[in-house]
Amino acid sequence: MKRINTKKIFSYLYEQLTGNFTGFLIGASATGLVSQFFETRSIRNLWGLTAKKTVVNKETFQDLEWIVSIIIGFIVFEIITKVVKERIDKNFPKYKMITYRWVIRKDIRNRFRSFSAFATDRGIAFFAAVHQGVKQGINQYSRRN
Repeated sequence: MKRINTKKIFSYLYEQLTGNFTGFLIGASATGLVSQFFETRSIRNLWGLTAKKTVVNKETFQDLEWIVSIIIGFIVFEIITKVVKERIDKNFPKYKMITYRWVIRKDIRNRFRSFSAFATDRGIAFFAAVHQGVKQGINQYSRRN
């Protein structure tokens, strides 16, 4: 029995996200492509009398949108899984090293730590000030009654 570890899970999710989900998003957004060439009869084009595009009935328009979204989504899915992922897998170690060297050269890690400490100190000071203000407000309100 094969063992499932987190690396395999993240690898699977990465493949699904880059291929299937991207293809789905592009395919869903491609439905607008149909509306550039075709339109349905409606009140805004006087039921097809003033239409500047080819007029089709509503069912045909929906079928065209569905078919175009599937075809374009599949093409994008194939391009991403075959071409883009291959190039990413090939070039990722090189860009990873370039990024690590840049982080070390610019001392980003220590800058982030100091900023994090600064933000934490500011957050604590803000919380203490708000707490003190609320406490004074409650004391002042309770003395009136």
